[in-house]
Amino acid sequence: MIQNAKLSARGFTTSAVHILEQLGPRAADRRMSAEVTEQSINMLALLALLRWERKVGLAALERMNVNVDSLARRVDQTLSTLCHDIRRQAGPPQYQTLPSGQRALVVDFDTPLEPLLASAEAEALWMDHTYIGTEHLLLGVIRRSCPRLREVLQEHGITYVRVKGIIIEVLRGANPELSRPDSPG
Repeated sequence: MIQNAKLSARGFTTSAVHILEQLGPRAADRRMSAEVTEQSINMLALLALLRWERKVGLAALERMNVNVDSLARRVDQTLSTLCHDIRRQAGPPQYQTLPSGQRALVVDFDTPLEPLLASAEAEALWMDHTYIGTEHLLLGVIRRSCPRLREVLQEHGITYVRVKGIIIEVLRGANPELSRPDSPG
């Protein structure tokens, strides 16, 4: 699944890597297999970001007066609905035989995750940052949100332009604790 060394080499901060590390366990908790899609990965990433330590991405949402708990509940409901719909279409899980002879569900996280990673990297480049933090993941999630997630975000007043503006404010020093060079989000 997620390889910390590769993400670090790409410039992801420790906090951003931790968000991404949570995707596998969160998907496993939901017994997701065929449901691991680009849409569900974005929702899982947003849920992880909302529940992780307060870094720039979460601080921006709080500064916008977003009710983080309400947003998390709505994203969770939307993800559950998405998974239900995918399960209905996909049918029973497809097991594979491993080289050891055991049968297991093999879930590809890399393919549906890569667009989010690339989007976060692009956000960092556009902002002239040398790191990819939680703020870039958040912008990537918003930019790549499917119609279902976009509706939830809009219900909470979350738009790409608005979040990016608040992130820039936070990083410009409105909150010195979060904008220190040794503390990117």
